[in-house]
Amino acid sequence: MNARNALVFTGVMSLFFAGTAHAGSAQAEGPAVAAIAPVALVAAAFERGTPVNTGFDASAHVEQGFNLIRRGKQAQAVKMFDQVIAHADQQLYGDNRGRLCRVGGAVDNSVSVDPAVCDAHFGKGFALIDMGRGDLAEAELRKASQMAPGNAHFANEYAELFKSRRDWQQSYDGFARAWAVVDKATTGPDASVAARALRGMGFNEAAMGKFDEAQQFYTQSLQYEPKSEIAQVELGNIARRKAIGS
Repeated sequence: MNARNALVFTGVMSLFFAGTAHAGSAQAEGPAVAAIAPVALVAAAFERGTPVNTGFDASAHVEQGFNLIRRGKQAQAVKMFDQVIAHADQQLYGDNRGRLCRVGGAVDNSVSVDPAVCDAHFGKGFALIDMGRGDLAEAELRKASQMAPGNAHFANEYAELFKSRRDWQQSYDGFARAWAVVDKATTGPDASVAARALRGMGFNEAAMGKFDEAQQFYTQSLQYEPKSEIAQVELGNIARRKAIGS
C-alpha cells in the first residue's frame, strides 16, 4: 500500500469506528450511515490501488460528504456528492456504455468507473432521505445498486426505502438480492450486513402474513448477530400473532 492509500485507509477506518446506530425494533430499523457507509469506502480504498492523478480526489469528496451528513448538513453533502458524480459524467461524456464501479477494463459492453462514484450515489440518496426527498433518493440508491451489484449494503439500503413505503414484495426482493451476494461467513466482516438482509426478508414476510417463513429468517439472522434485540423482539411478535391467528 503506497503512502497516499495508507492515508486514505487511516481516515476511512477512523470514520468506521466513529459510532454505531441502534434501532429498537425491525419497524425502526433503518440506515446507519455512521457505522456502515464507510465499509464501501474501505473497499474502494483497497480496490483502487494507485489512482490516476486527474487533480480531483473523488474519495476525499465522498469522505467529506459522509462527514457532512453526520453533522446534519445534508444539503451540503448532496452538493459534495454531486461534484463526484458530475466529474465522472464529464470524464465519460458521450460514452453510452453501462457503468460498473470496479477496477479493470470494460467487459460485457460496460465501462469501469471509480468505486467512489457508487459511494457518491449512495451517499446522495441517503442524504435525500434525511431531507424527506425519498422520491429523489430512489434514483440515486438504484444507481448505486446497479453500478455495484455485488454490494450487499447498497442493496439493503435500497430495499429499506421500499419497506418504508410498505411495498413489501419489492422490499423483500431487494433484501433477497443483498442476501444473494453477501459474504455468508457467520463471523466474517459482513455478518451484520447478512443479518440485516435476513431480518429485512423476515419483516416483509411477516407483513405479508407469511409467519413461518418470517420466523425462519429471523432465527437464521441470529446466527450472524446472536445478540440482536430486533430479531428477538420480532420473533416474539410473530409467536404472538401465530398464537392468536392474525
